[in-house]
Amino acid sequence: MVLSRKILVVVAAALAVVASVSACSSSGSSTSSSPSANAGSTGAKATGAPITIGVICSCSGPFGADQTPAWDVLQAWQKSVNASGGLNGHQVEFTYMNNGSVPGTAVTDAQSLISDKVDAIFDLDILDAVWQKPVSAAKIPVIGGNFTSPMFYTDPDWYPSGQTNDSITYSVVATAKKAGATNLGQLYCAEAAQCQQSVPLIKAAGKTLGVPDVYDASIAATAPNYTAQCVAAKQARVTALFIGDSTSIVARVAQDCSRQGYKPIYVTEGTGFTNQALTTPGLSANMWSPFPVLPFFSDAPAVTAMNAALDKYFPGVRQNSTTWSEFAAQAWTAGLLLAQAVKNAGVTGSDTVSPAVITKGLDTVSNETLGGFSPSLNFAAGKAHPVDCWYTGRVQGGKASQVGGLSCKTS
Repeated sequence: MVLSRKILVVVAAALAVVASVSACSSSGSSTSSSPSANAGSTGAKATGAPITIGVICSCSGPFGADQTPAWDVLQAWQKSVNASGGLNGHQVEFTYMNNGSVPGTAVTDAQSLISDKVDAIFDLDILDAVWQKPVSAAKIPVIGGNFTSPMFYTDPDWYPSGQTNDSITYSVVATAKKAGATNLGQLYCAEAAQCQQSVPLIKAAGKTLGVPDVYDASIAATAPNYTAQCVAAKQARVTALFIGDSTSIVARVAQDCSRQGYKPIYVTEGTGFTNQALTTPGLSANMWSPFPVLPFFSDAPAVTAMNAALDKYFPGVRQNSTTWSEFAAQAWTAGLLLAQAVKNAGVTGSDTVSPAVITKGLDTVSNETLGGFSPSLNFAAGKAHPVDCWYTGRVQGGKASQVGGLSCKTS
């Protein structure tokens, strides 16, 4: 699995301390409000008891600025659904838990949601590994959101709304090949041992797809520059450079490589994509990414519906070039997946909604694209739910565009 530097370091620390957690304060709230086309929306007045959804988010602390827009997206989805009658006669209520990127708080928040008997949990948390076991034991379905975590392709109680990370390294190499690369190099973070785990996976995918990995090197966040790595990649005649790191580090590498006259095809993971790439030397000229759901810059109706709701309820969020990201847009698909589950379960206004009812609806999801926003989703009870298809986006001449339709792992 490939994650950004900061997330890997914090998750490693979280797993080390999860056995001795201490409670810290977290915030809980609920909201509601106005219209959008969603699978479970009827347009009639909601008469049933609310559907209660826990939202766990790392919305403050070192990741707050990156995570908060995803929470805004979920609230925009909720307001639009509730304004049009709720989901099959039920308003949606959120119990919001912000763990501040603190592992102990993340566990405590999850235990609180279990005690509150929420119907499902939306995952916007980079620390979700620390609360997987208690939530799964309670049989509360978790819906991504943040479906980059391994649980979304290994745990039957976790339901992704887009491509899962079991195929991410393959999609990176496939995207490089689509971009015209004849070989590949990769730069990975120096701070966490997990970063280097992508190296053999990229090499294996490169061998399968005929795009050999010819150069690998670590990069440190504290390094004054990345000139040495750029020069080495240039000398190795690397045609596509994959940088598995945070957006700010990717931008610094591209700037340093541009200063050396080195102009490779840049490949990054789409989940972290922001419009910062449109103005960064190197990236703005030739960057490609696999996206787990439609890129937020797509003009597809499913994306424009999200944009309209977000601009109505949270104007300005999409205009921030450093914090508006594909990760935030993924949150919208979590809402769409919940709506589809409610519809599949045949819920009426007089029915009682529960985790079992939501799970029943999720387990009958078949060939579902959430209005074209996501790759085809197919879930079955008691089985894990890998999703191994993705969309491709590129930046050229300072403009972002979608390239073709779905691509899928074939081996």
